[in-house]
Amino acid sequence: MSDYMASRIIESAYNYSYVVTKLPNLKTGIDTYLTLKGKEELIVE
Repeated sequence: MSDYMASRIIESAYNYSYVVTKLPNLKTGIDTYLTLKGKEELIVE
């Protein structure tokens, strides 16, 4: 699920802050996926 949500963040369908606020249990997986895809700039605190 975290890979799917991260891919949707990359596609600009969802906002990172919104997703990790609503689904904090997926934050680590989303951060990992974004980092591996070279999209670290989308990770905001």
